[in-house]
Amino acid sequence: MGDDSEWIKLPIDQKCEHKVWKARLNGYEEALKLFQKIGDEKSPEWGKYLGLIKKFVTDSNAVAQLKGLEAALAFIENAHVAGKTAGEVVSGVVTKVFNQPKARAKELGTDICLMYIEIEKAEVVQDELLKGLDNKNPKIVVSCIETLRKAL
Repeated sequence: MGDDSEWIKLPIDQKCEHKVWKARLNGYEEALKLFQKIGDEKSPEWGKYLGLIKKFVTDSNAVAQLKGLEAALAFIENAHVAGKTAGEVVSGVVTKVFNQPKARAKELGTDICLMYIEIEKAEVVQDELLKGLDNKNPKIVVSCIETLRKAL
């Protein structure tokens, strides 16, 4: 466990992509703080994270994924460029979050979908949720239906 010092010094965006889950968790926590701190919704800082938001919600480690979902939600709430990520993020939520046993993860996934609808990306969200209805996993189908119902 002595290799923590390697990733501690990395910038936030690199921590979020690191192979060690603890580094990603730390990166998501720092990203969440950063997203809540950036006052200008048009700040160039948001652009750095455009390609990473899908990874936030599809993290393979459940603990890191939960923090990634919180950071993704903060990004969507605060960044003017968030709409560009709608398709890939909602797709990730449907496939990797709605099948989670943790209620908190599903709740955050639903909140992410509803926040995209709030920022005028309803059609993209609806398309991805409807695709989720064809999934073989009944948990995903149920979560998609519940999210569609809440959206209405």
